[in-house]
Amino acid sequence: MARATISLVSVQKPTANTPILQRRNKFTASIEQQITKVALFREGKRISREAFWVENGAIFYALRYGKTPLELEKGKATLKASSWDDLIEQLDQIKTIAVAGGLDEALSVCANAVRSNFKTAKEKKAGRG
Repeated sequence: MARATISLVSVQKPTANTPILQRRNKFTASIEQQITKVALFREGKRISREAFWVENGAIFYALRYGKTPLELEKGKATLKASSWDDLIEQLDQIKTIAVAGGLDEALSVCANAVRSNFKTAKEKKAGRG
């Protein structure tokens, strides 16, 4: 046994997954899922729960975190694309921005809105008791 090449240490892999990373991962996973759905749609396959639609020759995509619209600018949470390739390119750009942390504030606002809705519903339920 060649011990000189083995380097053992007493360190464990960190398991902490911060809420910020969780939100980024959830959002980028949903973007990936929609990119896959765009490809299936273009092949003529049936899909469900797509976040995009075609209207007057333009393609629109509703940016959401969960069911909450993700506003990148005040009052604007929908991408507009001129083609399917343009939509994919925009989604890839959004994903890159999210991974780099550029959407952390917007994702946090959405997460807090969802959280406050749960608290309100729980309070209403407790009040009816």
